[in-house]
Amino acid sequence: MAHPGTSRPSATGLARCMDYGQPDTGPRNVVYGPNTRIEGFDLDKGLQREVEKSHAHEPFDIEYLRESLARRPRQATYDYLTPGHSHLLNIALWDALPPEARAGNMTSQRKMSASKEASACRFLMPSASMGDDDGGRHDLPSGHHLVYFPLQRPISLLEPDGTDPAQSPGSPFVRRMWAGGALDFRGSQNMQLDGGRAVCVERLDTQNMVLRGGWGREKIFIDVIRRYGAKVADIDPSSCTTTPERLLALENKVWENADLEERRTLVFMRAKDDVPGGDVSVTAKTPSIQDRIIRSSREPEYSFSFTPTPTLLFQFSALTYNAHAIHLDLDYCRNVEGHRALLVHGPLTLLLMLSAIRSRIPGRRFLSSRFIRKFEYRNIAPLYAGEELRVSVRCNGQQGAAEESSANEPFCRWDVWVENSRGGICARGTAITRA
Repeated sequence: MAHPGTSRPSATGLARCMDYGQPDTGPRNVVYGPNTRIEGFDLDKGLQREVEKSHAHEPFDIEYLRESLARRPRQATYDYLTPGHSHLLNIALWDALPPEARAGNMTSQRKMSASKEASACRFLMPSASMGDDDGGRHDLPSGHHLVYFPLQRPISLLEPDGTDPAQSPGSPFVRRMWAGGALDFRGSQNMQLDGGRAVCVERLDTQNMVLRGGWGREKIFIDVIRRYGAKVADIDPSSCTTTPERLLALENKVWENADLEERRTLVFMRAKDDVPGGDVSVTAKTPSIQDRIIRSSREPEYSFSFTPTPTLLFQFSALTYNAHAIHLDLDYCRNVEGHRALLVHGPLTLLLMLSAIRSRIPGRRFLSSRFIRKFEYRNIAPLYAGEELRVSVRCNGQQGAAEESSANEPFCRWDVWVENSRGGICARGTAITRA
């Protein structure tokens, strides 16, 4: 019996999730207002043609997919940068991170001297007035934007596996993984945990979309570009006096001059039981990414290890409002996706790598854009709950000013990687920090 997660999403469902799409600045120069209705056929006509070709055992044409996805409207998500979510993330990661890698300025950090005291210690909510170690500010710690600006869709408008249909190419590519990404901390020091309103503007980068693999083994790599801007308190999207024109102007401004830019690379694949034409030989010889072992050729300057638990994955899913079944449903992981255990989140892996870098910059618990400039990373193989992982970092040399450091100042380059219990590298990245 097929697991319900293998059912195919429909264009109609995607159209419904776009009913209240944000203004679009796409290639057709059409503005989508708050009440715009986008019919499934208009939204996905190129994709529908490719699905028909797939059923006829013809290879996909990436250009039709590109046309379809390019027409999807830009999305904007508003949020308030209060300390609460960041504080809860610190608590969720408390047992995973050594003290020198933890973010923020929790009262309990200064009072605890041994783990046995943890149960008796109150993890007090910090106030904005507490500030960090460099001038009384309360910067949003690097990576903590991940627990803000959550997906805002009712359950009925999610894909069967709990993911966002607006980022998916659709059937038959119904499995999704987080393949990597990049962060550009342009002016993220403006993103303060002071309760102010901020916005995330998102759209798909269809120009860099890539189709890899032969027929029946296709993988589609799509970049989701997210740009964040703070200090937008004068705009209330829910107010009846806020016009679509004002929203469009604000979101265009953030898109052109963001405080933080993020690229998320997602990979979409066919369902495990989707064997084109019933020919099992198409996938029988495909090597499993779980069996790939890439070992580091260098010793780390610093590392820490821990074993992620299902409880940690649940808490991180809750904080990020992430309902993807690969992090929550063991039966789904094994019977639908073909994994042996729950998968560690791609963004959680990103946070672990940033935490390792934070440990090398004493006194900079917030690690804002005043200290870190850029970070690029790739997720190479899955990490699993219940299996020990190791996060390592090594300074790759201090260099003079270059294009990596827009402030024309010396910078340091760091290599960071995550290994599984067998010593294979599952994720790796490169950071640029102020020297």
